[in-house]
Amino acid sequence: MKKKTKNKLDEMQEQKMLKIEHNGCWLAFWGLFAALMVQIFVYGTVEWRYVAGEWLVFMCLAAYLGAACMKNGIWDRRLSPTPGVNAGISLFAGFIAGILNFSITFKRYQMAAGAAAAGIFSGLLCFALCFAGLMFCMAAYKKRVAHLEREDEDDEEK
Repeated sequence: MKKKTKNKLDEMQEQKMLKIEHNGCWLAFWGLFAALMVQIFVYGTVEWRYVAGEWLVFMCLAAYLGAACMKNGIWDRRLSPTPGVNAGISLFAGFIAGILNFSITFKRYQMAAGAAAAGIFSGLLCFALCFAGLMFCMAAYKKRVAHLEREDEDDEEK
C-alpha cells in the first residue's frame, strides 16, 4: 500500500501548479509535433531511425490526452463536437499534410506536377482519415456524455 504524502500547497498555489503543469504539457505536445515536422522536412522523408523517439512520446501523450478527456466527457474548451467543426479541422490537417508532402516530394524530385499530385493525394487522404476519426470520436464522446449524465441522474435519485 502506498503511503500518500500530504499536499503542502494552499489552494492558490495548487491552481498555479495546475496551470504550470497544463502549460508544460501543451508545450511538450506541440514541441514534439514541431520537432517531428522539422525532421521530416529536413530529411525529406520519414526516416524512423531519426523520428522514432519523438513519435513514440508524441503518440503516447496524444493517446493519454484523448483517452482522459473521453473518460471525463470533455471534448474541447472552445470547439463543439459537430460535423462542421470536424470538417474544418480535417480540412486544415489535410492542407498542412498536402503542403508538407508537396514540399518534400518537390525537394526530392524537382518535378512540380508530380509533387502537386502527391500533395493533393496526401491532403485528400489526410482529410478523409482525419474526418472519419473525428466523427468516430464524436460519436463515442456523445455516447460517453449520455452515460455520465445517466450516472448523475441515478446518483441524485438515491
